[in-house]
Amino acid sequence: MRKFNYASSVLVVIFIPLMILILSSNLVLRLSETYVYHFNDSRATAGLAYNVTGSEFADEIAGYWSSLGGEFQVYDDNGSFSDPIFDDSEVEAMAKAKKAVNLHLLAGIISGAVGIVFYTYLYRRGYRKALRKRGFLAAGITAALIVVQDIMLGTGSFRKMLYETFIGVSLDDNSPLTALLGSPFYKTFIIFSSVLGAAMLGIFIYIHFNLTKAKRIFY
Repeated sequence: MRKFNYASSVLVVIFIPLMILILSSNLVLRLSETYVYHFNDSRATAGLAYNVTGSEFADEIAGYWSSLGGEFQVYDDNGSFSDPIFDDSEVEAMAKAKKAVNLHLLAGIISGAVGIVFYTYLYRRGYRKALRKRGFLAAGITAALIVVQDIMLGTGSFRKMLYETFIGVSLDDNSPLTALLGSPFYKTFIIFSSVLGAAMLGIFIYIHFNLTKAKRIFY
């Protein structure tokens, strides 16, 4: 039993940070506000000759990640016609990116389930003092992971490796999708995921502190 309890505490330290890191970064990709900020800041849509606003592109992209099916496409009104903006290679790239985003979310959900289950087990078994230490250790690891993620995503070679591993579709440098989601979108992602990750970490610390604080004999 002692070994199981120790293993449970180790799992808490591992999976709570992974849950916060993964879910915060995944949620950022699903928020249209992320893309609206990016388009306004970088003026990525200014060079595109389409009758589609930045907020419309943002809604289409964010909505696509959470849609149950269908191909990614945005149509440009051209008189009485609606012309597709993205070609087959861009549609394929988004399809592969969506698969990666959904697998990323699944990993976050599994991490959260494992972390919460073993945290709850230790809490209900009365190991509050040990759990308190493990929880704050998990918080420190989470903060470190957020910093590491930011540094790695700021590295061009790492971003290229991610793209080739999970997407691997060659796109023209002047393609609309490259203009919209290419560099410097990663900078917006770093900002938003770091802020959301810090917020989720703060919530965890608050809940953890109150759950594991020593009970007073006299109130």
